[in-house]
Amino acid sequence: MAIRKPKVRELGEAIRAIIKGPFTTKFPFEEADIIPEFRGFPEFVDEDCIRCGACSEVCPVDAIEVEEVEENGRVIRCVRFRYDICILCGQCGALCTTTKGIVYTNEFDKSTFDRNEVINEIEDELVLCEKCGKSITTKKHLQWIAERIGEKAYANPTLILPYLEDKNLVDIDTNIEEPPEILREDLYKILCPECRRAVWMKENFL
Repeated sequence: MAIRKPKVRELGEAIRAIIKGPFTTKFPFEEADIIPEFRGFPEFVDEDCIRCGACSEVCPVDAIEVEEVEENGRVIRCVRFRYDICILCGQCGALCTTTKGIVYTNEFDKSTFDRNEVINEIEDELVLCEKCGKSITTKKHLQWIAERIGEKAYANPTLILPYLEDKNLVDIDTNIEEPPEILREDLYKILCPECRRAVWMKENFL
């Protein structure tokens, strides 16, 4: 089968490529020219992220991991962003609880031989139930809720006590051994939903 002779347009493109060089960019040997509107990798905003973990629930490729670890007598929630498997879909930022906890950068290249360089981690202390010890959520999450609902937060000790502790207005001692039975005064403690319901539904309280 005979090869067709190149068209005039193709010859023109070949000549221009020889004289002016290739049309493609020289990335990664030279920095790419990125427009400001380009949506690259997302990253956490420390002051606006409440470590609620909602972003990990909507990530389609599980690029955001949530881990709870015990550290120096405290329970810490770590929210970890893995850029090596992120597909830049933008769901984490679009569905962020605070709408400001995640921002998009112009960065799109995370090529490296060190996996630790493609991990962005943020953490906060968890608030624990004073009766059963179950984790409720992070301090920043409760403080964010308390600030949003204003004076109504004073109706819920679980909301207002961590908020007041952050303002150094109260001192919460979680090392006090709690009695196993449900007491009326437990209503004014930091409780998980199950324990708070048990206090309200206790027969001799009603």
